[in-house]
Amino acid sequence: MQNNAKTGGILTIISGAFSIFYLLWMVLYVVLFYFAFSMEGKHPSTQNSSDMPAEFLTVMIIFMALFGLFYAAMGALSITGGVMALKKKRWAFALAGAIIGSVIFFPTGIAATVFISLARAEFQNQPPPTILEAPTTGKQQNQNEPIAPQD
Repeated sequence: MQNNAKTGGILTIISGAFSIFYLLWMVLYVVLFYFAFSMEGKHPSTQNSSDMPAEFLTVMIIFMALFGLFYAAMGALSITGGVMALKKKRWAFALAGAIIGSVIFFPTGIAATVFISLARAEFQNQPPPTILEAPTTGKQQNQNEPIAPQD
């Protein structure tokens, strides 16, 4: 089956898209914490509820923001790995994106990891050129032939 990379890439992108939901969930928590603590003392039932310090709001907002940003960064890496899998380039990066996708959303991430692992032969096994490699142009020279001087 030659569609393992495509299936794994789609599942990885779906897993990465779930990080957007996590980010929105954290934003909702931050807004709810802000409004819950800003209403303190303004409603008759909360007149004597000053048990929580004001720093608690700050700590919770920072924690939720960092948690949301962490999931957003993992989602970006997962989506990038899914795109690499669809293009059938950089198998290791596609596999890393699928593994990160399994942390974000387990069911599709595990399936994506399995599909991309099985699709290793579908990826191009050509390493990227390095700076030290000489570009090859035209006809390749045989290793056993002497080099002819050029005029």
